[in-house]
Amino acid sequence: MTLSFISFLYPKPDRVARVEEIAQEVVDYVKENEPDVVQYQWFRVKDAEEPTIVIWEEFADQAAVDLHTSSAKNAWLWETEKKEENFAKPFKFLTLDKFGGWASKI
Repeated sequence: MTLSFISFLYPKPDRVARVEEIAQEVVDYVKENEPDVVQYQWFRVKDAEEPTIVIWEEFADQAAVDLHTSSAKNAWLWETEKKEENFAKPFKFLTLDKFGGWASKI
């Protein structure tokens, strides 16, 4: 069974474009370098009271999670945040426990 996570990020209003730029760089890296990442999507939350981004991640196994969290790109992401302070408040990370539904009907 895959391992799934959801994260909520809260960029400062004037930093949303920068966060989206960083996100695209990370997304491209994950797609090219982490073959056991099953799902990796970033979303803007529509009609939120404050800028909110959701990341949905699904990994084939714990080894894929470990590779992702220990990657140079993940380290770069955290270092960039430390320097630039793009977020208004801390991220919220949640582990998901799948119990029903499907990923695609195609």
